Formats: sequence, C-alpha cells, structure tokens
Amino acid sequence: MLLAAAVYAKDGESGYIYAGAGSVDITPGAPVVLAGSPTRLKSQSVGTRLSAKALVLSAGGQKVAIVSVDTLKYPAEHVARARQKIEQITGIPATNVIICASHTHRGPLWSHYKDQLATPIAEAVAQAASKLTPCRLGVARGRAEGLSECRRVIKDGHAWNRWQLPPGDAGKYPAEGQADPGFDVLAVIGQDGKYKAIVYNFACHAANTRDLAVSADFPGAVQQYVQKQLGYDVPALFLTGACGDVNPIYSVKQELFGERLGGELLRCLGQLEPITRPALAIEYREIQMPGREYPEFKDAEIARNWPAQFEHYRTAFNVMKRREQPAYPFPLTGIRIGADFAIVTNPVELFCEIGMGIKQQSPFKHTLVAEQTNGAHGYVPTAKAFAGGSYETWFGEHSYLTTRAGEIVEKESLDILKNLKRAECTP
Repeated sequence: MLLAAAVYAKDGESGYIYAGAGSVDITPGAPVVLAGSPTRLKSQSVGTRLSAKALVLSAGGQKVAIVSVDTLKYPAEHVARARQKIEQITGIPATNVIICASHTHRGPLWSHYKDQLATPIAEAVAQAASKLTPCRLGVARGRAEGLSECRRVIKDGHAWNRWQLPPGDAGKYPAEGQADPGFDVLAVIGQDGKYKAIVYNFACHAANTRDLAVSADFPGAVQQYVQKQLGYDVPALFLTGACGDVNPIYSVKQELFGERLGGELLRCLGQLEPITRPALAIEYREIQMPGREYPEFKDAEIARNWPAQFEHYRTAFNVMKRREQPAYPFPLTGIRIGADFAIVTNPVELFCEIGMGIKQQSPFKHTLVAEQTNGAHGYVPTAKAFAGGSYETWFGEHSYLTTRAGEIVEKESLDILKNLKRAECTP
C-alpha cells in the first residue's frame, strides 16, 4: 500500500520566501547514560550543548518544517507524536514536517526526556513559525576531504570494522565501500544581510567525541566554529548524510573536524548561488518495506568478529524474531526549494554508496540525502556488504529489513525527486 501526498506551492518573482528559525536546548542537567555504545557509559561533563533546531519555510500558503535534533535516533512512533503536536500548535501539516536525528553518540536516548522529545521539537518549530519574515535563499556545494572513511575493511574475504583490528592494521586491508566528502548547503539570509539559518548535511557518523562528555559531536563543533567566525549566533541544522558504513577518521580530533568542515561551510557561504524563485514543492509517501528474507542467527560470523558480544547478538536476534513483521511502514519525504535544490529523506542508516547513487542520479544540481529522518529502521547495507557480513547485516534490532531495501530506497527516492522536478512551480 502506498500513501502519498504532494503539495506544490507557487511563489512570486521577488526572490523572497518567508522563513523563520527556532532552537530549544535539550542538554541534560545531570549525568546520563550515553547512547551509541555497546557498553554502559555515563557522562561526566558537558561539551557542546544538545538542541532541537527548526527552520520553517512558507510560500504560496503552504509551509514546511525542517527539524534537526541531537539524539542517536528517533523512532517512528515518537516522530508521529511530535508531528501531531506541531500540526496542532502551528497548523503545519504533519506530512510537511521532517525530523532528522543527528545521530550523536554522546547524548541520551529519547527515553531520557519526559515526553520523548515531542515538546522541545514542537517548541522549536513553533518558535520558527512565529518568526516568519521575508528572506532570500542561497545554495552552494562543498567538499571536505580527509575527515571520513568507510569503516568496513575486507580481511580474508570477510568484512571487519576498523576498530576491531589491532591499531595500525586496518590500513593494510582494502575498504569495502566509499566515503562521500561532498555536501550541499542551503543558507537563509534575512533582510539585514545576516544568516538566519544554515542547512547542510555530511555523510559521516557523529561519533567523533572521545571523552565521556555530553556532546552534539562534530555538528556541534561545526556550529561553534561558524558562529565564532561570523560573530553572531545562527542555527546550523545538520541533516545526517548516508553514513551507515562511514565514520570519522580516528586521528582527526573533534576540534579539527569542526574547523575543517566549518571552514568549508564558510567558504560555501561566500559563494552562494541565489535561489531567485524560491517556490516550494513537497511530496510525502509511505510504502510498505518488506522484512528480512529467511533470517538466521550468524553464529560462526559472530564468534569470529564479536566473540565478546555473542550473547548480546543472540538476544537481539531472538527479540527481533518475536517482533518480526512481513513488512514495515516506511516514510520518505521530498522537499524542493526553487528550481535546483532538493532534500529527500529516509528513516534508516543508509550505506554511503546508496546515498551517493541517489545524488548522482538526482535531476537537481543540489540534493541532500538525509537519513535517520522520520523514523529509525536500522541499517540498510549494500548487496556487497551483505556478502561481506558483520554486524550491520546480522538480523536483529539494527538490521531487519529486506536485503533489497537499498535498491528500494534508491528507486523511491529518485521517483520522488523526479516528481518534484516535474512539478509546476511557476506562477
């Protein structure tokens, strides 16, 4: 069953669109268990603060809300609650709202918050909706080399994550896939000439923090660097790129990561292409994604790759078998802003090469592929990765969709983008 809704909003030729930004601090006030680690780690300090940031755009009587929230993941049932709350408070249709988890590994899970983050997310959108003013938009493409790498290498015909091998050994083996250093930027510029908001994405796990500090990870470091150089506060909304198999290069510390990526972001701001007719087009669809074919417990692989976690993966397998469904509701959203900028979202940890394929085939010059958005359905590896094995492919809590899910995400994403490109957006 396919649910789809498409809205095409016209705009005048002035080059302006109504836009507003909001931000709510969600940094915990006491030590918390940090998500993103197989072992229980508790925070000892606060580094960069966590937040829920929102950008609302309005044209032709239609509105769209883009939200970035600093948490590891945000499951579909909580997304539905937050979107419903946003619709009640602001009137923005729930299908016109995207909520992207930054995937920071140094914050608490949604369960730490009394209403699973629905209220701060809705408050950020309400703030943004209350501040709508005429703004100009600009876009640019950046490239940040030497920050990220495919974390999976092939040793003796099997996939291993780099951290599983002795220090220095990972470089001896070929990477299974690619890392994507390219990214696109959308800048919102107020009538005073200052940036009102920046939207960007980068295909890399937010797993660069080394100490036991609550942290927004490298997106937090990027925002700090950009704001320091600009001399004023501006929310930088990070939409997680397709990075299911991509991590920060271990030798690049967070401050340097923030400086390099933030520096490239600033360079992009210096060479923006204006969006002269910033009309909106939005398409939301929900498909039924099949579950895994013939799930099996990979005891030999687990014993080889993760012997210390053998019982953990056995439990994860058994739990998911009890929860297993033939198919899962799977939402995707496309947002077109102007003639040549688009965002297309998916609710999984998408392997990088699939995201790169979507960008390369997109009919738009600038395309943001945002994963971990409006849900959390685990890893979607490439066919090559399923052949290589390792934990991202093992059936369990983090991997339970069909082995064809990557092909389906690519096909549906491109179909949405082509529909948006065809949409009539002129007055």
